[in-house]
Amino acid sequence: MKIIHCADIHIDCKILSGLDAKKREIKRNQLLQNFVDMVEYAKKNDIKAILLCGDIFDSPVPKKKSLNIFEKTIFNSPEIMFFYVYGNHDENFYPFAENRPKNFVSFDENFGKVEIDENIVIGGISLKRFMPKSYYSTINFDADKFNIFMVHGSVNTSDKYFEGIYTSNLMNKNINYLALGHIHEVGKGKIDSRGIWQYCGCLEGKGFGDACGIGEKKGFFVLDINGQELKTNFVPFSKYDYRVIEIKIDNSDYLKISKKLEEIANALTKTDIVKIVITGKHDEENDLNINLLKQKFEDRFFYLDIIDNTKVNYDFEKYSAEKLSLKGEFLRTVFSSELSEEDKEKVATFGIEALKGDDVTL
Repeated sequence: MKIIHCADIHIDCKILSGLDAKKREIKRNQLLQNFVDMVEYAKKNDIKAILLCGDIFDSPVPKKKSLNIFEKTIFNSPEIMFFYVYGNHDENFYPFAENRPKNFVSFDENFGKVEIDENIVIGGISLKRFMPKSYYSTINFDADKFNIFMVHGSVNTSDKYFEGIYTSNLMNKNINYLALGHIHEVGKGKIDSRGIWQYCGCLEGKGFGDACGIGEKKGFFVLDINGQELKTNFVPFSKYDYRVIEIKIDNSDYLKISKKLEEIANALTKTDIVKIVITGKHDEENDLNINLLKQKFEDRFFYLDIIDNTKVNYDFEKYSAEKLSLKGEFLRTVFSSELSEEDKEKVATFGIEALKGDDVTL
């Protein structure tokens, strides 16, 4: 049997880093479209169940139009079972206030489980900020089944949303696969000799904190279960990907950086949301001209920002040699002081930038 493990779709997400109003709306619509497209993928690939592991919506009160599309997509897919636990964003949200279809199961803060065939059982629990430790004792799976446990939360660590799901408390609970949401990156580990835990990440990032590397995508896992044997396959599925790329320079000028940006643009697509961070040092005469770079390349991506975190390699010796110069007098005073060499360079840099009328590098 094949099952999709997904989480953190964040339908109707309001905060989308960097984008203007028009592009935010395009990106926001794509979050909902991802869910619809994933269900279509499931139909075409003989997927029998979809695990929705929390933060499917970005709020417990979704927009009516979005909720309508979400519910109709499930209604129109009776051949697929849907299992849902809420997360910290959609806490206490239960779709289908009326006329809940037979193919949709939601788990509340009490442990529940459903047999979907003679071998596979899916259980789940929706966590709250503070859960009694006794909830671990309510987890009850049969040893002769393949058992999937759905939770939205952090493994072996606490955060501001959850106390944490500690695998030491899940050992010997007959869990084969712990399907997790909450963390927007793929990750996995062992529970015990029988079971593993796995984060599927998000279907599509909602900010630069969810950035992918070049060539990487967000997506979901397909679980292929045969008896007690499990194979997992990650399916790249995102469309508008956030990417943060550092360009480290060593006395580079505009033309060299432009060439590097051309290489990056050729490796990415028109649907990428890109932040280029330029670091390193350059001589005063090498004007990086960030605005010109952005103007040249911004049409190559869905969105482009270029951050200049470089430092100027000032020729302090040259300035210090100036006789009738405020810069020279300032630098001679700094370098004859009792400051450390590191602090002398910092103070000298601040002073030269201030005297030149440039932005001060703090």
